[in-house]
Amino acid sequence: MSKDLHGGNIYKFQREGKSNILDYSSNINPLGVPQKFIDIAKESFNNLVNYPDPYYIELREKIAKFNSIKSDDIIVGNGATEILFLYMRALKPKKVLILAPCFAEYERALKSIEAKIEYFKLEEKDNFYPNILNLKKEIEDNNYDLLLFCNPNNPTGQFIKLEDIEKIIESCNKKDTKIFVDEAFIEFVEDWKNKTVCLLKNKNIFIMRAFTKFFAIPGLRLGYGIIFDDDLKERMLEEKEPWSVNTFANLAGLVMLDDKEYIDKSERWILEEKKFLYNELSKVENIKVFKGECNFLLIKLFTFKSNEFREKMIENNILVRDAANFKFLNESYIRVAVKDRNSNLKMLESFKSVIDLNNK
Repeated sequence: MSKDLHGGNIYKFQREGKSNILDYSSNINPLGVPQKFIDIAKESFNNLVNYPDPYYIELREKIAKFNSIKSDDIIVGNGATEILFLYMRALKPKKVLILAPCFAEYERALKSIEAKIEYFKLEEKDNFYPNILNLKKEIEDNNYDLLLFCNPNNPTGQFIKLEDIEKIIESCNKKDTKIFVDEAFIEFVEDWKNKTVCLLKNKNIFIMRAFTKFFAIPGLRLGYGIIFDDDLKERMLEEKEPWSVNTFANLAGLVMLDDKEYIDKSERWILEEKKFLYNELSKVENIKVFKGECNFLLIKLFTFKSNEFREKMIENNILVRDAANFKFLNESYIRVAVKDRNSNLKMLESFKSVIDLNNK
């Protein structure tokens, strides 16, 4: 299990009869699927007799309005992963620079097109925030076709400021290097609409988003890309399979982006709970908690190996993410999600008891 590329693999435990496990390996909004969508979905089963709109006109218009851009700037997909692979097949970059540690699927997508991958290491001493001067030099001293990074970063939670991204863009423009920004977690960042790279409307920047995390629908699969390059968009559409977004995923996008009550409640929850969880974990001895701007926390263990700690937590019916398989991390690191207060209290109690057990 520690070899898994992703968190959220609870099926093994369910097959073993552990149905009550608290999954802290998966970074999903604990408010669950929005009730408004559930209610409308129950009334919409007859729509399954029809194919979805192959152009997803209404969905793209809804997403565009949510982001204050044009619907022509939107491409939708079967989760963000389809968007990622589509982009790589359309662009076909030969040499790519990735900021790491990072999401494992970037490497898989790039290997599928036989791209050469280089990594820019995010240093722990800098709280995993990129050294902008060094990054600019790396870009300008080499010939990269693409720069790829996650903002906010998974698994560190660090969020690169827009003013620093603009500095990075300057270097990329000098070398004709395109930029791919994964914003799958951006809705968890406070005041995110004033911080997204979407505001720049730059032709060389592609933005990937997902409904998965904030709207708690990983099982439904809905993602989208924001693109201001018409030629590249056409190449992506040529690569795209028809009807990859099913009827209920399409409906989810239409309903959820208008669910202001759910959105506001989620934003209040994350601000309160990530502060609470960070403060409480910071009191625990023999660990280091990295402060981020997302709905999860990266933790360094000083008296445990990550896989051993994970197994001890499983004994208490809590699953944490062993972060050892992230690039540049090792068996000292785990990642935990931020959930509702009751769940967080249970996790904290277990976390402290496991740490204390090893300290005695």
